Amino acid sequence: MNAVAIAPPPRKHRGPPETAYGGILRLFGLIQRVMRPYFLQFGLSQSQWAILRILSRAEEEGRADGLRLVELGQRLLVQPPSVTTLVRRLEKTGLVCHAAAPNDRRGIQLRLTPQGRELVQRVLLVHRDQIRHVVGGLDDRELPLFCDLLERLNTHLATAAARGPDTPN
Repeated sequence: MNAVAIAPPPRKHRGPPETAYGGILRLFGLIQRVMRPYFLQFGLSQSQWAILRILSRAEEEGRADGLRLVELGQRLLVQPPSVTTLVRRLEKTGLVCHAAAPNDRRGIQLRLTPQGRELVQRVLLVHRDQIRHVVGGLDDRELPLFCDLLERLNTHLATAAARGPDTPN
């Protein structure tokens, strides 16, 4: 395995907000780079895993009938058309199935197949260790603070998204 050193971007002419924003984007890219080969060992993309895990959590919440495509898109924070291609691939591999939604013939209800459930369980057996690896640069004292800051930023951005694009504050 070739180790590639990734130099941080230059910081001149950047204030704290720009530095924070750039750091978040960079962090997201690096997380994807670390997680991509992890999910590939299970024959999945990161996006496919997200769908399987959301459907698994829905079952844990007592939603044995699955989720509507619209609700899946909401939980993924994307529009349903973006999800359709991923769902079709998961259906072709036998990991999810769909049926008409109750009380709405136009709606689609998605759920895991037994094969999909088994794959989720296999991933979850090692997933905690992988997540610990990803956040391994923070110690036990730093992680709670990091989680608090992430929660604050998530809350802020959820509020901003609900207000719409024309209201920056």
